[in-house]
Amino acid sequence: MDGSRLDTIARKIPYIAASLVGVLAVIVLGSWATGAQLALSIVPETLPMLPVAAACFLLLALSLGLSEAASRSDLTRWLQQLLALAVAVIAVTEFVEYALERNLGLDLLLFRDRVLAAPFRPPGRIAINSAAALLFESLGLLSLNHDIRTRDWRAQMFASPAIFIALVALLGYVFGVRGLYALSYSSGMAFITVFAHITLATGIMFAHRQRGLSGLLVDEGAAGLMTRRLVPAAMVVPVLLGSIRLAGEHAGLYETEFGVSIMAIASIIAFIGVVVWAARVLRNLDVQRAELILREQRARAAAERAKIEAETARTEAERANTIKTDFLAVMSHELRTPLTAIMGYEELLSDGITGPVSDLQRQQLGRINASAHHLLGLIDEILTFARVDIGREKIRLERVSIDTALNEAAALVEPMAVTKDIRFVVVGLAEDQSIETDPTKFKQMLVNLLSNAIKFTDEGEVRATAAIREGRIVEICVTDTGIGIDPGNVEAIFEPFWQVEQGATRKSGGTGLGLSVTRKLARLLGGDVTVKTGLGQGSVFTLTLPLAAAVQSSGRKPPVHSQRI
Repeated sequence: MDGSRLDTIARKIPYIAASLVGVLAVIVLGSWATGAQLALSIVPETLPMLPVAAACFLLLALSLGLSEAASRSDLTRWLQQLLALAVAVIAVTEFVEYALERNLGLDLLLFRDRVLAAPFRPPGRIAINSAAALLFESLGLLSLNHDIRTRDWRAQMFASPAIFIALVALLGYVFGVRGLYALSYSSGMAFITVFAHITLATGIMFAHRQRGLSGLLVDEGAAGLMTRRLVPAAMVVPVLLGSIRLAGEHAGLYETEFGVSIMAIASIIAFIGVVVWAARVLRNLDVQRAELILREQRARAAAERAKIEAETARTEAERANTIKTDFLAVMSHELRTPLTAIMGYEELLSDGITGPVSDLQRQQLGRINASAHHLLGLIDEILTFARVDIGREKIRLERVSIDTALNEAAALVEPMAVTKDIRFVVVGLAEDQSIETDPTKFKQMLVNLLSNAIKFTDEGEVRATAAIREGRIVEICVTDTGIGIDPGNVEAIFEPFWQVEQGATRKSGGTGLGLSVTRKLARLLGGDVTVKTGLGQGSVFTLTLPLAAAVQSSGRKPPVHSQRI
């Protein structure tokens, strides 16, 4: 049986015990009130449960039933304690009456006439052994709140003697020894009272299960397993063997000495059998535990190997990425030098320094110049990406006019819009403001967003608008009526080298680094780039930057806020 099921059963024991004892006490009081035979003798030739004893059991049953809820309410706690205290006072009063040999009137408070008519003396007084058990049970219930707070086991210490007293009386009934349950001929613990004491004390034992015998009984380990097997055997086997021995003696099958010897031998055999049974179960548990430990060790070793392999793979990937980035940076720088020389010689030729230039030659030189500037832009883009990717990009903060930066960027890309015959609109701030940022990177981001919008717009317009949000954020929106982006690719467009048109046949040129570099630079400057788009619905790219410098590390990765239009 697993631990959770054991705990569920143990949790119900106090309620079951309280219910049984409470119902029994009500039945006994009802039978006294009606004069029914039940109150006088549940089992023939036994003593009856007295009205005062039944009232005490009813109070204790209520107190036990309230014990689980006592820690959650002050009123419930005080009521639970008051009920237990009342029974303790009654039990002590009974002892005082025995000591003084006087009736203080407590015994005849309930059903006086019927109690006086009953054949036991002193009239209505609880037997000494039963009063002692009631006192221990009331003290146990008074200790429950303390045990729950401090994880102590005082309640079980008081309930244990009550169970012992009741078990002694039970053995008296089993073996027919009156002296075990009655200290005098007309006063003793009734059989029904024995049952009530055992049930109630057991409920008190399980009202707090953190320590003591009840804690061992519900324990999931070897201790709990051994306790659950040995305790029932220790209680049942001696009684069973004693009953068999006594029955044999009464039948004249053997004498007392022989019966004692046989009982001792049978007890030894029985307990050896129980111990061997429990030990075998424990051995199986140890084998299972050893197998689980071995499997756990193997799993940990496998996990450790996987972790090491993952770390190695991650290190290799980072190393490969660093090598790639360094390669891009070096190659871009090396390509820039001869390209600058080509552009310089083109300018010398165009200016006619080396000789006259015809119109056709000037036209071809213009194409060379345009291609060289395009290639230089691509190289600069790769260089910027490489520096940002490895955290080497430097920030130079200055105060920059927002409108001026936007207009300068627009002037650079306007020829692209003219070539494609699309409308290009720039709407600046109602009142120009300055921003503290890196002017070169600010301008580069604007150029990238504007050129990207024009590149993927074949008809309609591209509009750039600037606004100030919350007095501290500049927001520049670039809206186009172009092809838009599939929602499934919204995240991918900011990845390096990814382009909307994949494959060798794509119409638009470029490295696929523009948006990636723009977002990295924006986040480096404390801002971000987001997009609203839909396939065939155009796109709205929004660049946000703080008016005051808020430079972040190049490794910053804030959440993406892209959505469909």
